[in-house]
Amino acid sequence: MREVALVGIGMIRDAIAAELADGWHVSCHDMAPVSGRPCLLIAADDSWNTARTAEMRAAATALAAPWLRVRVELGQVVIGPLETPGQAGCVSCAERRRRRVRADQEGHRAIWRRHGQVLRERPSSWLTRLSAALVAELVAAEAALLSEGGSPHTRQAFFRVNLERLDVSLHPFLPDSFCGICGDAPADTAQLADLVLEPRQMYREGSFRTRDVAEDLEELYVDAECGLIGSISEWTAGGLAVTSATVGGRGGGEVVGYGRAETRAASRRIAVLEGLERYGGAPGARRPTVRASFAEVADHALDPRTLGLYPPERYRLPGFRYRPFDVNETYTWVWGYSFAREAPILVPEACAYYQHGYGHEHELIYEISNGCALGGSLEEAILHGILEVAERDAFLLTWYCRMPAPRIELAAAADHRLQLRHASLEAETGYAVSFYDISVEQRIPCVWAMAVNPRDDGRPATISAAGSSPDPERAMANALAEVASSIVPVADLYARNADRARQMVADPRLVEEMDDHALLYAHPAAARRLSFLTESSGRRKPADIAVPEAFTGTDLTGVLTDTVQRYLDTGLDVIVIEQTGSEHRAGGFACVKVLIPGTLSMTFGHDNRRVDDLPRLLTVPRLLGYRDRDMTPEELNSDPHPFP
Repeated sequence: MREVALVGIGMIRDAIAAELADGWHVSCHDMAPVSGRPCLLIAADDSWNTARTAEMRAAATALAAPWLRVRVELGQVVIGPLETPGQAGCVSCAERRRRRVRADQEGHRAIWRRHGQVLRERPSSWLTRLSAALVAELVAAEAALLSEGGSPHTRQAFFRVNLERLDVSLHPFLPDSFCGICGDAPADTAQLADLVLEPRQMYREGSFRTRDVAEDLEELYVDAECGLIGSISEWTAGGLAVTSATVGGRGGGEVVGYGRAETRAASRRIAVLEGLERYGGAPGARRPTVRASFAEVADHALDPRTLGLYPPERYRLPGFRYRPFDVNETYTWVWGYSFAREAPILVPEACAYYQHGYGHEHELIYEISNGCALGGSLEEAILHGILEVAERDAFLLTWYCRMPAPRIELAAAADHRLQLRHASLEAETGYAVSFYDISVEQRIPCVWAMAVNPRDDGRPATISAAGSSPDPERAMANALAEVASSIVPVADLYARNADRARQMVADPRLVEEMDDHALLYAHPAAARRLSFLTESSGRRKPADIAVPEAFTGTDLTGVLTDTVQRYLDTGLDVIVIEQTGSEHRAGGFACVKVLIPGTLSMTFGHDNRRVDDLPRLLTVPRLLGYRDRDMTPEELNSDPHPFP
């Protein structure tokens, strides 16, 4: 007869024992057994007993049997997950997923600090014999599936039984790649970082994507109880459907992905994908193996000074959190791939990720999602990571060098939908929206879109955004979508903080976070600083932007190699750090961080700007024909940038 070991005391344990009595040999225990030959162990508690996991896991490992957790959490019963020793998707994974998407994490922790003992020991007053019988039926069905060689519902999932309504919901979860019990994150090695590009075709010409995204994307990643993404919010702005997807980050806290599109479905899809990209921004995909000083690994490591650090006086500012780079200090390094060297290269972990702890070695550099990208293949992800670096680099070069980029003639665009969206936005908002070709020496199409308020009505004076793409008109469309979705939020921000904006006009050090940049240039006095662009006399047709003919066809890998070569030909390296975890692979995705030393990285907070010791910043205006000589550091724009 099949044997099950049932551990616990209370109504639920008794109900499960009664349900299994016909057809099972049930042995009941107060503590987890360490002998016998059960095919299943079940831990059943009428309370929120969090102390049971360790003993059940040890017993399951000793007996080489799976175990199923069943416990009451005030007004609900959680059944599962079924944990099998040596397999991914354990109880700890489930709890990490639940904790990360919990709406009020701090409030939950405070309740447990104050009432933890009572919650662990006192049976829930919501529990009745009827609800216990329902739970027992679900548990018995899972046990039957397991013993018959089927696939239990609670493998990498759990049931949630609402004790008020007695409704039942199933919540699948993705194993945590960095889980200390069952995580599958591999050790980070040079061999893993070595890169050979595979031939990839676009699924549709001009998409610059290798596949369309599956319809079951939300089913895989979104769940309010334990999803990688816990919640999705939707609204409209500038004629676009806008979506935010809130992600429980690897390192704790929340990160958000945004989607902006003409349809609600496309907007939700983009938000989920950006959320997955944001998830990769915290360490966890691979386990670092190198701790060393730069002096010890310099021959095969990236010198972080080539990314732009800070001048000595910046480190002396009150409250400045970053520390000078020391070639003899020990840092954690991760492996990336250098296209210039055609070999793996070590990169400081603080430069490869941006959601990490605040230990001293991470106080090296301000880093955000700049260059992070998700793709349906590694090649696709790398291409889009490069495009983001190109966009931000072009925007900041234009700003700091005050380059009078030519205005793009929208009327000459071949895609009339772009003209219609532009006209619709202007009619809806009353803003005048213009485009500027800010492509730099690599000739990758990059566009600055600026919305200017022609009236003195108290609304933001200007709002800026940027876009990039191998297709110039797609770059324009991307920039338009960004500026369209920013108008309402920036207007709300300015309405509440107009006085702060006025103060920032006089004191740039008050620009401390991302929203402050858009807020500053909502003020008319700051908006005048954009005259070098708005008064530019140059004009350019979309077809004349950069050298787009090289980006035609459906060969995505060809577009990628051409894009990389443009940087190599201008003396710059392209470095790729793979951030793909098992969570990304579950959906068939790859996630990367692209670094291009010598380019300008987007930063928020004026004190965090990274413009020192980057020689290219002084030469690009001459290379593009805007000046007849190189700039000097003293000539650079000293005002905070307007990127939102």
